[in-house]
Amino acid sequence: MNLVVRALCKRLAARRVLRDIELACSDGDLVVIVGENGSGKSTLLRVLAGIFEPDTGQVLLDGIELRGGGGLARRHVAYVPDASDPLPDLTVREFLALVAALKGAPLPSSAQYDRLHVSATVEQRMGSLSFGQRKRVCLLAAQIGDPWLWLLDEPTNGIDPEGVQLIHALLVERQQRRESTILATNDRPFVAALVTSQSARVLRLCDGALTEFSVETHGSRP
Repeated sequence: MNLVVRALCKRLAARRVLRDIELACSDGDLVVIVGENGSGKSTLLRVLAGIFEPDTGQVLLDGIELRGGGGLARRHVAYVPDASDPLPDLTVREFLALVAALKGAPLPSSAQYDRLHVSATVEQRMGSLSFGQRKRVCLLAAQIGDPWLWLLDEPTNGIDPEGVQLIHALLVERQQRRESTILATNDRPFVAALVTSQSARVLRLCDGALTEFSVETHGSRP
């Protein structure tokens, strides 16, 4: 599969957040987007996920445009936001069952529950979980249906060191399966680890535009 972004522009109120974004992502790609807080990283991921509509430009997944619905294409995409408080009155079990029903896919295996340390919280309401626990549940939900593209917003935020290592391992496994990930982060050690251990491409979002970013040249500073 492939993701192609062409001349994407997006305004929020009077501010032009994204301008003429061009991006291509194919099987097994890992794209890391860095940038200052407020630079538009989250907005870009929301557009790629089909949550925000672009003002102009296109987001195509295997040639199918996400604008105006793109339900068929979105089945191949999983989006994990940073500030995640999804449906707080649902239990973890109910939330995961809802995601599985919407995707027409089976629930995660017991091994997947255990790996993300979600098994002990399945009967708790989403709103009662800690920030880090909700992130783990959302990462588990992202695996439902084996989506080709993961969109992760600050995936290590609120996650303990063991969880960070697990996320790293999941990304390695996705590349091995030729699945793709686009993630936004300002976690400098995490970016450095991804570049060192994987064929990650790092881009910087600044003034609404994406540019190539060399970790070796700039260190881990976003």
